[in-house]
Amino acid sequence: METVEADSIEQAIELTYELGWTDGLPVVPPTTVLIQKALDYFKRDPEEVLGVVPPANRIATVENVVMNCIMAGCLPEHIPVVFAALEAVLAPEFNLNGVQATTNCVGPLIIVSGPVVEQLNFNYGDNVFGGGARANAVVGRALRLILWNLGGAYPGDIDRATLGHPGKYAYCIAERPDLPWEPIHVERGFNVDESCVTVFACESPHHIGTGSGYDYPVEDVFYTLADSMATAGNNNMCGGGQMLLILGPMTAHRLREEGYDKNSVRRKLQELATRPVGLMKRSHFLTSDHPYHWSHNVDASNDEARVPLIRNIDDLLVTVAGGWGSGSGFCAFCPGWMQAGGFAETRSIKFPES
Repeated sequence: METVEADSIEQAIELTYELGWTDGLPVVPPTTVLIQKALDYFKRDPEEVLGVVPPANRIATVENVVMNCIMAGCLPEHIPVVFAALEAVLAPEFNLNGVQATTNCVGPLIIVSGPVVEQLNFNYGDNVFGGGARANAVVGRALRLILWNLGGAYPGDIDRATLGHPGKYAYCIAERPDLPWEPIHVERGFNVDESCVTVFACESPHHIGTGSGYDYPVEDVFYTLADSMATAGNNNMCGGGQMLLILGPMTAHRLREEGYDKNSVRRKLQELATRPVGLMKRSHFLTSDHPYHWSHNVDASNDEARVPLIRNIDDLLVTVAGGWGSGSGFCAFCPGWMQAGGFAETRSIKFPES
C-alpha cells in the first residue's frame, strides 16, 4: 500500500481532498495505526480480493476497503456490515455499472436487519433517514466512499445523475426489531437469527401521511398510500421494476391488527395504485416501443384502462422503520430504477470469530 505523509491532522485532512479521496465531506485520515487495528480484527489477508468495482473497475481488496471504512468513521465492528453491502452491490443482478453511471437519481440504500441492529446501535426509529446514529452514518458513507474511490463515480465524469439526491453521501437505515411481520431478510430466504443487509438502488424517500393513527377506515389508509405512490412521472409507474415502501410502525401495526400480512398489503396496493391510460399518455417518459414502457401491460388504446404501478407483487419491497410519531402514521416510498438494475440483494453479515 502506498503511503503519504502529513505533518498535522489538518494537513492530512486537506491531503485527502487534494488526492481526490473524498466526495466533498471531510474524512478521517486513514493512518497506518487505524488500518492495522482493523486488519488485526479481521485476521484476513490484506491483499484478499473482494471484487472489482465498476465502472472504473478498480480491485477491491480487504485492505483498501478497510481504508475507505476508516475514512468514513467506522470502528472495526462496523466493517463486516460494509463488506456484506459491498458483496450485495457487486452481484451481477444489481448492475452496479449502470447504477453508478445513469442519469437517474438512484443510489444504493442499505437496510440492516436482524440482531446486529441492536448490537451495533443502528437507528431504526425517529429520524431513521436522518443523522444522529454513528452506525447508520458510517456504514452508509463507507459504501459511498468505496463506490467513489474504487468505482470512480465522479459527478460529470462517470456519474451522470442529472440531480442525484442526498443519500449519495450516506444512505443506510435499519429495520425495526419489533416487527408485526417477518423481517425483510427472512422474506428473502435467510434465518430469523441472522444479521443481514439488503441493498436496493432507489430514490430519496417520499413522505406519506396516512392518518393510520386516527379512527379512519383502513381502506382510506390504503387509498392514501396508493395515490401517493402512483404518480405519473415516477420511474416505476412508467417503467415497472422494484420499489420500496417503508411503513412507519403505527401504520404497520394498524394494518396487522386489521388482518393484513405483507403479501395482502402488496395485493391491495397493486389493486389500488393505478393511473388511467389517458393520463399516462400525457407522460412521455420513455417511448411506447421501449421494453419497459407501461403500454406493454395494458390496452393503450383505452383511455379508461388502468396502468398498474406494481406489475408483480414481488416488485414491492416492504420494511418497517421510523418512529411512532403522531396519528398521521407517516410512511415513505422510494421508487427504484425501473427494470434497469439496482435490484434488491440480501447478504448475511459475517463477523470474525473471537
